[in-house]
Amino acid sequence: MTNLQLREVAAKNAREMHKLIPRNAARAWFAVATLLSSSAFAALDSQVVFSNDNRQASPVPLSDSLIKLGREGDVSIVFPSSLLKGKLTPTVAPQETTLSTLETLNLLLANSGLSYKIINSQVIAITLAAAEAEQPDEYYLNLYQEEIAVEGKPITGSRIRKSYVTGASPIDVISQPELAASGAQTLGEFLKFIPTVAGNSTSTAVSNGGDGTATVTLRGLPANNTLVLLNGQRTAYSGLAGDAIDLNSIPPAAVERIEILKDGASAVYGSDAIAGVVNIILRSNFEGFQVEQFYGETSRSDLETATTSLLWGTQSNTASLMVAASYFDQQGIMSRDREVARSANNLAKGGADLRSSATPDGRITVNDQVLTLIKGQDGSSSSDFEPASVNDLFDYPAFTSSISPSTRASLFSTARLELNHTTSVFIDASYTGTEASITLAPTPLFTGFEAEPIDVDSSNIYNPFGQTLGDVRKRLVELGPREQINNAQAYRLNIGLEGDDGVIRWQLNQFWSRTNAQLESTNLLSGLKTQRALGDDTLCNAAASCVPLNVFGPEGSITQDMADYIRIDNNVRGNSQLMGLSLSLDSQLAALASGEVLAAGGFEVRRESTSRKPNTLENNDFYIGGGEDTATEGARNITEMFAELQIPLAQNTSWAHHLDLEIASRISHYSDFGTAVTPKAGLRYQPTANLLVRTTFSKGFRAPSLNELHKGGQTTQAFLDDPCANPNSVGVLVGCNQQSDPTRNQFLTEFSGSTNLEPESSNNSTLGIVWTPSTLPGLYAALDFFWIEQNDVVDASAQYIVNQNAEAGLFQDKVTRNAAGDIERIDASFINIGRREINGADLTLKYQHLIDAGLASISLNAAHLHSFKDQLAPSAATEELAGSFSDEASEGNGALPKLKANTGIHWQQDGLDLHYTINYVSPLEEEVPKAGTKRTIDSWITHDVQFNYLLPVKKGLKLTLGADNLLDNPAPFAASAFNDSMDSRTHDLKGRFWYGRVSLKF
Repeated sequence: MTNLQLREVAAKNAREMHKLIPRNAARAWFAVATLLSSSAFAALDSQVVFSNDNRQASPVPLSDSLIKLGREGDVSIVFPSSLLKGKLTPTVAPQETTLSTLETLNLLLANSGLSYKIINSQVIAITLAAAEAEQPDEYYLNLYQEEIAVEGKPITGSRIRKSYVTGASPIDVISQPELAASGAQTLGEFLKFIPTVAGNSTSTAVSNGGDGTATVTLRGLPANNTLVLLNGQRTAYSGLAGDAIDLNSIPPAAVERIEILKDGASAVYGSDAIAGVVNIILRSNFEGFQVEQFYGETSRSDLETATTSLLWGTQSNTASLMVAASYFDQQGIMSRDREVARSANNLAKGGADLRSSATPDGRITVNDQVLTLIKGQDGSSSSDFEPASVNDLFDYPAFTSSISPSTRASLFSTARLELNHTTSVFIDASYTGTEASITLAPTPLFTGFEAEPIDVDSSNIYNPFGQTLGDVRKRLVELGPREQINNAQAYRLNIGLEGDDGVIRWQLNQFWSRTNAQLESTNLLSGLKTQRALGDDTLCNAAASCVPLNVFGPEGSITQDMADYIRIDNNVRGNSQLMGLSLSLDSQLAALASGEVLAAGGFEVRRESTSRKPNTLENNDFYIGGGEDTATEGARNITEMFAELQIPLAQNTSWAHHLDLEIASRISHYSDFGTAVTPKAGLRYQPTANLLVRTTFSKGFRAPSLNELHKGGQTTQAFLDDPCANPNSVGVLVGCNQQSDPTRNQFLTEFSGSTNLEPESSNNSTLGIVWTPSTLPGLYAALDFFWIEQNDVVDASAQYIVNQNAEAGLFQDKVTRNAAGDIERIDASFINIGRREINGADLTLKYQHLIDAGLASISLNAAHLHSFKDQLAPSAATEELAGSFSDEASEGNGALPKLKANTGIHWQQDGLDLHYTINYVSPLEEEVPKAGTKRTIDSWITHDVQFNYLLPVKKGLKLTLGADNLLDNPAPFAASAFNDSMDSRTHDLKGRFWYGRVSLKF
């Protein structure tokens, strides 16, 4: 059939539908049906031919024929099973020529009371053609949302399978083609640029302080306030006693779509869904075999990235099987390879000098004077030293990695078997193995500020001063850079039954997931052996294999024997496991004049457990240069029941096209703290078919994680700011009687859990409007306001403790200072102490215009953070953080831009597929460390482009070329950022990144 003939078919179909739908939507439907059908029909007609031999010669269930047609035609023909119940395939007379997919579909649906709608070139939806059938009002939504609505699938935020997608809560649906159009090879990389994501999400772009995992943070709240689901179900957290899912364990090639619920959802899903829900839907079926190869690198020839993906699937009338495998390999970027990151001395940029006082030549306090080695001297005499200057500091970015090299191997499979026309069994299984390697500067030694003080004894054979020294700072470059190697293995298994007898739809799932993780830190120091090597020479000589250590000589004075004696590696192993059983049901309860009363309910029981076990050190040894751990072990049982109702209050009245009430509630019982009840109510009001006003109110909670409850003492050198280091604070702040050392910015801090924690609680509200005008088919506009109030926030803020100690003289038992006023140790345990109030607005604009054999679209997504009020403790002042940046390394909330947005243009025609995207992050205000002054971090704009071309080779050869950050706009300088002098969680260090992709389908 020619395109002209197909357009005539489309127009005829549209005219028929014109008779069947409400008059106020007829013109809009006619325009969209004509345009959409013509372009999609042309694509379908050119893809496959359904031959005469494959058509049914005798009546069989119509659903079987449609499934077979979809399989043969390589398209998705979607329909609710209840729609085709009892319908048979008509007898088709033999044809002398082969027919296209659409021609055969017209024959199969003849006189069936059914019609069809082209969703896109890969999806056809079967719909009712009866005059009394009410068509969905959301004609112009994202195409993926239309497919979900037609299939009758529940969308994130509700377990009721509705006839519409735009419910009372705002939600974004990101399809697999949109994910591919971004060029992102990890979900963390993709979600980083979503406007509603802000704050302290992690990724392999976070080096010092990272652990190789990737998390997502909606609304700027911590990652444990965003619930991440896989196919609507929970999965195990990251393995080292984590409290959030590692997104690196999910390969993008296996993802069908991502649904982001921008509202609290504890009433539907339970704990953690305070900021919202990210539901990652994995592919469930595929026909054929597809191989894909991706390669990219920056314009500076680093960050070489390669991904190989394989996808295979087969289907029959009653069964399907799909297997997806991928391997990802990405090289890294060193801090020294980017201008913004290559030095920690940022005075010239308006920042601070954050270089370290532990230097290769040493900084030694002798009789209250700080000395350093004179260049060219060997340190064997006290005359070899001179007073240290402000420039005698160590620039550690010369050694550190900025983006960690990482690999990921994944395997995912899913199978489904229809037991009969009402019941099916399914199974999903996956494995992902990841590795990331982080490079840190060589271990620093601060003898006066380690877990146990270390004195350099007067009898040490290398000590030229003849007295015992308590404060020697030395960078042990001879040991080489520290390496932090993170390995993780994620396993997931889900087995279920689902059924639909036309009255009740139900699903029973038994699920299990586990994440194992290992962290190896190399080139650390044994505290006990370092004490011995620097201590009394007689005791060192008496100890087996002790080698005295020279911390007074120049770089290279530490011999191999010395290094081998004090060197130690740290290995930490952990796991998180989740297992349970869930049952959900939904059905129509009653039919009112205003519509159907729909309900859903069910229960879930699960067990969570976590474990983190560090190396066992002998003889009271301790680590220098790496985190000091004690074991974490915890488990609990959770039982939950939930229910939802959708009640139509009015329909087709003079004042309301539709008015629906949505209510939900969940009861959660935790074995370790008790019971929580979380209700939710939503109102969905359509004064006309094209205008929707929606609002919700809900209560939420977050149960303390097993890590927060049971965390063993973990000691680290935390990146903090001591107010007493500022000379202007002395005598002004109550706790600052003398100036502390201004060259220090890392302090020994111990974090620990508490079994006395209570759940965090929240109140969430939204109010929005959605407009889909019939006068402008293809336009979708939504504006939603949100409010979040959060109480009893769990925190372990060492910075707050230090600030209160300096400003008010509080926490004397938690902050230990020496006689010189310098901090020696900080004790910080988790407590329910904080409060937050957040509000803002989200804007979504989409316009799709169908052209001859193609599609053009433009979109805008923006998130405005109007206010982010944070109160660390009841006695603390409330801070307004909207539009600010405070680094996570110093326990800040990260970047909270007032405006984050992206806009894009998409053009698809005759095999060409073009994407152009602009990403924007507004300016941020930060406080300059050690100065107490404010400065502004510049706004950031990047331009991404992608070009695709589909060739008629096999079932499709797709060639892709693209560039991220096409104009090579560098990440803006952030004075208070510990890693690389920029915020790697919000901005991107890599610069321009070129990539190509080849995909072939058989």
